[in-house]
Amino acid sequence: MTPRQRLQTLLDGGTPDAPPHWELVFQIPKEFFGLDPTPVHEASYSSDADRAQAFYGFHNEVGARLIQECHWAAMPAADAYSPASLRATKEALGDLALIPGYEGSGVFWMLPGSEVMEFVVKLFERPEELHAEARQKCDAAKERLRALADAGADFFVGTYDFGFNDAPFISPDHFRQFVTPYLTEIVETAHDLGKAMILHSDGCLTQILDQIHATGIDGYQSVDPQGHMDIGIVREQYPDWLLMGNVNCAMMQEGPEEEIRRSVRACMDEGGVGRRYILSTSNCIFHGMPPENYRIMLDEYRACLKRVGAQP
Repeated sequence: MTPRQRLQTLLDGGTPDAPPHWELVFQIPKEFFGLDPTPVHEASYSSDADRAQAFYGFHNEVGARLIQECHWAAMPAADAYSPASLRATKEALGDLALIPGYEGSGVFWMLPGSEVMEFVVKLFERPEELHAEARQKCDAAKERLRALADAGADFFVGTYDFGFNDAPFISPDHFRQFVTPYLTEIVETAHDLGKAMILHSDGCLTQILDQIHATGIDGYQSVDPQGHMDIGIVREQYPDWLLMGNVNCAMMQEGPEEEIRRSVRACMDEGGVGRRYILSTSNCIFHGMPPENYRIMLDEYRACLKRVGAQP
């Protein structure tokens, strides 16, 4: 199976011969491929459209390298929240990888510090106002999903960080009132469009994971070890859920090599091979990550595939 076929099998509810790999974001094209985005960003353009085309072109060049050399099964657009950007990536790379559309504001999640006090006051004293805001956010998100689907999105990612490192951003009871029903509607809209949807959330979700699973969302990415999320425990609780992530980003930053390899092996074993799993870091390939550490991760991934007789 190709990486693209493996991911499509997972999104269709099946289990492929081996886990595919991709990342939500890739921020080290210069360090990893020698492709420097600076000239593209600093050049003068005759119009915003020309600037966008140059930006999309550079991104898609990086994307082609990720698909060919790093076995990515999916390739997010330069701006995965934008239908126009997604359409450009779909046209350029859609035959090689699946193209996800991102939605990031359809429900309440962790707020900037400047907004926390007002939110908490409404949570306890004016809940009807929060429900009205939640309704607006939810309805707008459903329209965004429709626009992304029209632009060619193969599936959706909801980017909602629900957890601090030790607890969700609100209590489970408040989450049940102000998030779960609206997230359920968004997932239902994705399914009505014939698309699967994966949640991205950092942090500790232990107290609310049952609610998230009950929304019908198809998968969960991050499974954040810095948020005390253990992929083996999550897999045991939800054996058929599509999981993605859990390769420790702290190790991807700092090493050492054997700890990176151990983390990859643990994810493939517990996540994992013969199960519904996508290999990725617990967040993304971020600015400042040493490129050699991502190469180590990929090398161990290839070794894991070889052990089960699968090709990258």
